[in-house]
Amino acid sequence: MTKLISIDPGHKKCGILLADVKSRDVIDARISNLENFSDLVCLWNEKYHIEKIIIGDGTNCKYLEAKLKEKKINNIFFIDERESTLRARFRYWEIWPPNFIFRFVPKELLFPPENLDAIVALILLEDFLNQRLNWSNKIKIKIWP
Repeated sequence: MTKLISIDPGHKKCGILLADVKSRDVIDARISNLENFSDLVCLWNEKYHIEKIIIGDGTNCKYLEAKLKEKKINNIFFIDERESTLRARFRYWEIWPPNFIFRFVPKELLFPPENLDAIVALILLEDFLNQRLNWSNKIKIKIWP
């Protein structure tokens, strides 16, 4: 099984996603502050033997790379993250469709109730793989730690 991690770096926090490329399934999704994200990456790497780590090439990407290299993690690849946040809003509503009357409101006018960092990480990984991944309803975005 091929496991990849995708990270959407931000100013104070980042979205982190773990996926199985062979089955095309998302395994876990988290939001972490920049100080502790590398602990989660190390934990997942020990448990799943991660093949690649994908990082958006925007804000703080070099800081994240340096933190991972400090922990001897070098299988890092960067991907263009332009417009990924906007696309994540639409992807959010695909995963969790709005209910009731909101189904009829154009998606451009709806703002997801949750933080989108992990969904942006999903978009980045899907762009890297050039394929869509499956997000089970059982997977909830959690805060790390």
